[in-house]
Amino acid sequence: MTIATVTTDINIGPFKIPSNGQNMIMNNYAQRNNIAIQLVIPEPMMSNELATLIWLNDEFKFTKVILCSIHQLPNKKDKIENFIKYMKEVEFHFALEGING
Repeated sequence: MTIATVTTDINIGPFKIPSNGQNMIMNNYAQRNNIAIQLVIPEPMMSNELATLIWLNDEFKFTKVILCSIHQLPNKKDKIENFIKYMKEVEFHFALEGING
């Protein structure tokens, strides 16, 4: 059971946040919520499918994943359905919006 953060492309919905900024935001969120991060996952540039996260879930069995924003979730219907299929047991936290579920 692993807790991870995920950095993605600089373009996140209406925001432009470089990966070091994403890390700072997620680390601050984790600290404020007493969450111990165990793994940092960099997704490839220009990718919005979170395929690396899905692939690593087989090995690490994530319990919680922190994303900088909800805008990092896949936005194509088939990609979000695939994402839900493989990640439905994981609790997601969205640092900028301050929501989780």
